[in-house]
Amino acid sequence: MELFSLLSKIRNEYGLTQAEMVEKLSLFHKVFANLDLITYSRWERGVSMPSTLRIIQLLTFAEYDVLSHLIELDLKLSKTKVNQVRRIEALAFDQEDLIQASYYPVTDTCFHKYTESTPLTDMRKLALICESSAKFFNLTERDVQERCERAIKLQEQGALHMLTCEGSQDNLYAHAIISVHNADDRASLIDEFVDFYNTPREPEISGDKILFFHSIMKFNYRWWEFGVFHLLKLLIENPDIKEIFMIVRNKNAEQPYVSFGFEVLAEYEEENPLAGARKLIGISRDDYLSHHGVISWLKEHAHFIND
Repeated sequence: MELFSLLSKIRNEYGLTQAEMVEKLSLFHKVFANLDLITYSRWERGVSMPSTLRIIQLLTFAEYDVLSHLIELDLKLSKTKVNQVRRIEALAFDQEDLIQASYYPVTDTCFHKYTESTPLTDMRKLALICESSAKFFNLTERDVQERCERAIKLQEQGALHMLTCEGSQDNLYAHAIISVHNADDRASLIDEFVDFYNTPREPEISGDKILFFHSIMKFNYRWWEFGVFHLLKLLIENPDIKEIFMIVRNKNAEQPYVSFGFEVLAEYEEENPLAGARKLIGISRDDYLSHHGVISWLKEHAHFIND
């Protein structure tokens, strides 16, 4: 469906004039604060197109399935804006051959996502994830059983999402952690980003939130795509997530993200000078989703929607 047809359909469903629609949207979200009748009329006539963030908020206003509509809508996307995502994608693609050949020369893999409705409860796999995370973060010698049980509780409350890359022999090759925190914890997350997993947290989260995305291993290019798709899906479906944190290890990884709009929030120098520095980077949800390239990328990877 064309966007202008969908806009007209939404407005008619609510029985509103264009002027009333502009007023409703202006009250609904700050992204429409400066919206005027002329601009909205141009959208409905297909003369111009709203920004990606405005499209997402229009679908949210109408209580539509945002992700599926973003994928299905026929949109005229700017190639320049699409390329903003491509720069980050190229970074992962350039590393695929090296990673695949040097560390993970396997092909019998499948990817899984674990959320509150389907948490990962396999204690063996959770223990392996704890062990792998300990190599990256400065984890203390806490009881593994306790960590695993807490991880299950966090998943059940929607405070932790886990992605895994597993083999046919029940091998665990790679995992990614999407950790959701209260916005009030922002300062402590920045100050303690290297070892914040040492602080047990309660599973209850409410109000504005921050999302921390960390992939322990890239594994291969498709694994990277799988992680990014589910990160975007989570952001689109949860407007109360206001900011995204990630960790990068070197300047080659840092630059494409900074060009995209990420800001370096904190830095940690490794004891081993060859290891370089770990940097915590962040971006607001609105800035992340404001690129038309996000929609283009989702359309190309729609096959992940049912994975």
